[in-house]
Amino acid sequence: MVIRRIINRFRTRDWAALVSELVIVIVGIFIAIQVDRWWEQQDDLQREQLYIARLAEDIERDIEAITYAIDLADFRLDFANILIAASRDPETVRDQPEKFLAAVQQAAFTHTPALSSDTFEELRSTGNLVLLRNGELKAALFEYYRYDEGQRQYQSLQLMTEIRHFEFAAKILSVEQHAWVQDNYYVFGPRTVADARYPDADMPGVIEAAGRLQNAPDFVAWLPQARGIQLDLTRTHSDRARLAEALLELLTRNTGP
Repeated sequence: MVIRRIINRFRTRDWAALVSELVIVIVGIFIAIQVDRWWEQQDDLQREQLYIARLAEDIERDIEAITYAIDLADFRLDFANILIAASRDPETVRDQPEKFLAAVQQAAFTHTPALSSDTFEELRSTGNLVLLRNGELKAALFEYYRYDEGQRQYQSLQLMTEIRHFEFAAKILSVEQHAWVQDNYYVFGPRTVADARYPDADMPGVIEAAGRLQNAPDFVAWLPQARGIQLDLTRTHSDRARLAEALLELLTRNTGP
């Protein structure tokens, strides 16, 4: 035993041997501490890379969802433009009756994608944010999720806009037209409208609906608001997409040792 040898050296006053034994013990402890610290660092590096990989997967999913949200806002902006054109000349709906019917119901629909924040929330709640060594990366993460949180305060306003639109649009379409939109294309989107076909080939009912729109001054006056909400969403989602792409680039750069 090392301790017994040290005691014996001390009793015999063999100072040179005692110092040698102590040096060996101290060096051994130091090496053990360094090895243990090295293993801890390697474990931290591995955990950091796992988190970075998970964050990158989250952001990639977000970018896909945000891109669709931008397409949807652009698509509904076109809906608002169709209604504005129909309010000036009902005959314009002959070229796109399906879009007109859907636009009456859905020009003010809003959509904000739910971001994938589970990994970031886990990092925050467990204190594992310290594993991310890059300060710029951490700042970008907070900016990205803080921006999303800040924009969500406007969702109540968006809901109020949708409700207001429903009130104005209630008397424009016939019951059958409302049912056709709801039964066949409950929520129109860029991926579904191309296949929509309204069964009334002569379209007198659609022209009549456009005439009712033209003779609804409150609804006509409201249409710029419906258009504006889609423009705002396009800008907001575009800003969100830029933050996501910049964050993904940072995550990619911090992948690896």
